[in-house]
Amino acid sequence: MLILVQIDLSTAELGLFEQYERSVLALLGRYGGAIIDRVRSTDGSSEIHLLQFPHVSALDAFKADPARAELQELWARCGASATSKEVVRID
Repeated sequence: MLILVQIDLSTAELGLFEQYERSVLALLGRYGGAIIDRVRSTDGSSEIHLLQFPHVSALDAFKADPARAELQELWARCGASATSKEVVRID
């Protein structure tokens, strides 16, 4: 399954966001997840991540990871916001 994450960085502290991003993305492999691509806008106000997980339960386990939960304070302090949705792959 593919997940598209849209991140609003327009009011974010980028240093804190990048610290959070490094830490949380490092957890993906525990659940068979991977980052397929990530792109930041040229003005630095947004970023898009395309994530892949083998199945919904892997995504749910990633979201429930205690190490990820510990990072939520950092996420809140960085000032970014995000939305995500499942996408369909067209080959």
